[in-house]
Amino acid sequence: MLMSVDKSFVLKTSSGNRWHFFLSPEQNIVYSQSDSQSEIGTTTQNVLLDSQPVKDLAATIDSSDNIHVLAYTVTNQLVYYRWNGLKWQRQTVEYIRSPAQNISYFTIMAYRDIIHILYYIKGSLRRGTEFLIHYRGNGNKWTRQRMWTFASDSLTTIENTFVDNLGNVHLLFSQQSNNQPSLLYSCFSPSFSSWANPITIYKPGRKYAECYLYADPRQRIHIIWKEKEGTNHIIRYLSVRSVLQPESDAQEAKVIYMGQDEPVHPTLLLSNQLYCLWEMKGDIYCTASQDGGNTWSIPRAIPHAPSDSVTFFYYTSFDRPDLPPTLRLWGINYKEVLDLSAPQATPNTTIAQKKEDQQLPYSKLEKRIAAIEHQLENITSSIYAFQEQLLQNGKAMYFLEAMIKKLNFQVEQLRTNSKQPFPYADMPQKEKRPVPNKEQAYLTSSTPPSSMDDNATRSTSPSSPPIRPDSNVLPSSEGKQPAAQSNATAQSPQEAENSSQGTDSVQTPTAVQPKDAPNRITLGNVDIIINPQDEED
Repeated sequence: MLMSVDKSFVLKTSSGNRWHFFLSPEQNIVYSQSDSQSEIGTTTQNVLLDSQPVKDLAATIDSSDNIHVLAYTVTNQLVYYRWNGLKWQRQTVEYIRSPAQNISYFTIMAYRDIIHILYYIKGSLRRGTEFLIHYRGNGNKWTRQRMWTFASDSLTTIENTFVDNLGNVHLLFSQQSNNQPSLLYSCFSPSFSSWANPITIYKPGRKYAECYLYADPRQRIHIIWKEKEGTNHIIRYLSVRSVLQPESDAQEAKVIYMGQDEPVHPTLLLSNQLYCLWEMKGDIYCTASQDGGNTWSIPRAIPHAPSDSVTFFYYTSFDRPDLPPTLRLWGINYKEVLDLSAPQATPNTTIAQKKEDQQLPYSKLEKRIAAIEHQLENITSSIYAFQEQLLQNGKAMYFLEAMIKKLNFQVEQLRTNSKQPFPYADMPQKEKRPVPNKEQAYLTSSTPPSSMDDNATRSTSPSSPPIRPDSNVLPSSEGKQPAAQSNATAQSPQEAENSSQGTDSVQTPTAVQPKDAPNRITLGNVDIIINPQDEED
């Protein structure tokens, strides 16, 4: 018998007790408690959480066994409830007053003591604005963050939100542009307290529904959704290798089921291998993959008694650290089909695969360590070279400073010497005479002094006294020659100097003799006779 697939939540405490939350036919929140020995499906002790009817609800539990419930009432209020162990605390998160707005999606999830609340405010106007809101806190203190805003014509739909075993929040939503749907992905990192920019990871070729995202401990993303092709219903599977840049690692979507019977709420679970479960015609079907989603087994039905109830629910527990805290499961009477209380015994092939998977990270770590060691060696050698260069620069600076000091000392010596008096400054200066021109200098140097002229005149001949150049008069008789000679001897030194200056203009002194006397030229102590006619006769 198939029960209603409306949302049901099973929360397991650290002591093993279970809380079950669901909606009554009157759309009221009802919950029940049971110990670890009893079955939830047989518990009849149901408690009404609030008399106000709601449209939908979500519930979770943290590692301190605090219960958190989120409900969207018929009066468009998003209300948060918290069970502190004694009573329920109530708080309004959002109140939609505009008739053109509505909360189309909301969820509440826990990772240890951190609670995440996400909801999407959708607008009905054509050119309206839609908002995605994220709350994060511990139940008492909250941090609100508006993630993104979208236009109403983008037809944005939140498909699924998932918290992995490391506390990362994965978000999968869809948009349409020109009737072409696209799947977009984003991730919230608790280390950076921020969301990554949404990226497109897949564009289905036709309409799809009931998308579900699952993230394994190795940060590999697995996505499934339903499609319809003619009369056949299809379950497609997509694997994304990296959460940082999934669009570059996206693989081709694989078909893991095709048939005329429609599957209901397909879901994924990674235990010793990857499972896909769904309900179909009152039975739970399962297919498995041992190679991480590359190949899948033939779907088979899980046997159960006819009186058992096939149930779909959200299960939150912190018993298995290797599993995400919240899982979406198909079970019997709200009991999971696969035993999640302890790790299951795996076949030899699965053990060998796990060993290979463990060796692969070890080999990558060894390569990284070797690369880091090589980089450290290069850095060390660069540091040594840099130190040597610094030493050489220090030596060069030392020599430059010594040279500068030496030059400064020499400059100071020059300055000191320039300030001392010149040693010959006190000596009397020679009498300065005017410098004659070139011609006068030549004539002066070639003319002998006046005393020499006098001596030459005396030694030439007593009968032939020299004739002054400026005198054209010849002596009248020889008796007058001594008088002239005495007159020449009695000249003062000044007159002699003037006489010498007058004879400077004549290069060769000549004596004019009488007509009948032989032609003579007296040069110093030498007499030159010219044309001696008497001897020829």
